[in-house]
Amino acid sequence: MNNFTPRGRAVRILCRVDEENAYVNLLLQKELKEVREGRDRQLITMLVNGTLKNRLTLDYALRLHLRTALSSLPHEVRWILRISAFQLLFLTKIPAPAAINEGVELTKLRQGKYTKLVNGVLHNVLETGWNIRWPNSKKEAARYLSVKYSHPEWMVKRWLKRYGFEETEKLCSINNEPVFLWIRTNTLKTTREDLVQQLQEEGIQTQLGGRVPESLILENPGSIERLESFQEGLFTVQDESSQLVAHILNPAPGDHVLDACAAPGGKTTHIAQKMNDQGEILAFDIHSHKIELIQQLAHRLGITIIRAQEGDARELRGVKDGSCPKVLVDAPCSGLGVIRRRADLRYHKAEEEIQKLPALQLEILERAAQCVSRGGELVYSTCTIEPEENFEVVKAFKTAHPEFKPVSLLDFLPFSLEDERDIRQAEKGMLQILPHRHGMDGFFIAKFQREV
Repeated sequence: MNNFTPRGRAVRILCRVDEENAYVNLLLQKELKEVREGRDRQLITMLVNGTLKNRLTLDYALRLHLRTALSSLPHEVRWILRISAFQLLFLTKIPAPAAINEGVELTKLRQGKYTKLVNGVLHNVLETGWNIRWPNSKKEAARYLSVKYSHPEWMVKRWLKRYGFEETEKLCSINNEPVFLWIRTNTLKTTREDLVQQLQEEGIQTQLGGRVPESLILENPGSIERLESFQEGLFTVQDESSQLVAHILNPAPGDHVLDACAAPGGKTTHIAQKMNDQGEILAFDIHSHKIELIQQLAHRLGITIIRAQEGDARELRGVKDGSCPKVLVDAPCSGLGVIRRRADLRYHKAEEEIQKLPALQLEILERAAQCVSRGGELVYSTCTIEPEENFEVVKAFKTAHPEFKPVSLLDFLPFSLEDERDIRQAEKGMLQILPHRHGMDGFFIAKFQREV
């Protein structure tokens, strides 16, 4: 046993998430570069993301068998217990004796005096299984959903008020499901059909996206950077709901487009594809290091019309009022629509942030609106499902700017809406995508046209 087994690496990553408040995706990316075996890479990723996603549930199950507070144990012991319990409760393909033995051996190596405790607790978890006494779902609905589906209680309470118990449970449940890897075909270089063929030749199976004509799902792709099709710039990673934005904006070749919050460039490069790489896109981001990400992505995809520059979207220095016929504000947000894609996101957020963000979002939207030319169009989008950041921002903007009229989304969406609630929203120029209703990442899009 050593620190460089898949479980040892997973514990190391999760301890750093805890101790340094680090982002798990960045730590995983760095750690996996040192791992050659594809199966080991998959196991590390599954253990890290699965354990982190289900942390509150695992802690609840573990506390049933602990005589001391879980928080009183060293970080390493906590994560060894969680990773091992995750395997016992969620990964039935892994033999229970192997999961327990690996946990015990890791404890011997790192925190020897807790070996007996870890061994005893894990055997009890195995014996109990899912025969767990949960909080009463009727009397303590928020606590029940919080520990059963591992979501912070403040988050669950918000959703219960909005959706009720049944829908909130579905939302929490889908946030814990494994995520698909969505990609967007680079139509400047290939077609979706030809890309499917090339990926098959590279050993990657795909599924066609049913809503966006450029979208594909990759099945068990491993490290996509190694693929020749990736290196040639034939696709980029982007969820299907995010791919809707360029279709809603609907730019044409030769257009002059402003993207006020562009990094890392997924929507920006999609807009360039829709423009057939003809015209100009001004792409702003407040972080200088993220400008390089936009430029790197554009270069790999063979896109030349993006002019990326550092700048605050509340200022947009150098952009003349009324100069842009197409403007996109993909605003900074709480990100609560993409919880299932980012395992640690639910623990990094606080309700206070949702209260503060709308002021910033509205400030960016109002400055960007000044840049829209007469007859031009403005799209506002976020990857959150919180109404304060979406409907309420749009409502405040429309009240302050009657010169901007909502544009129905029905003519621009590349698929047909089925739910009457969605159709009514879209007719009024807005659409809230919900993971449990639409099977996509949570997303919000609104569109306006400037009349005067």
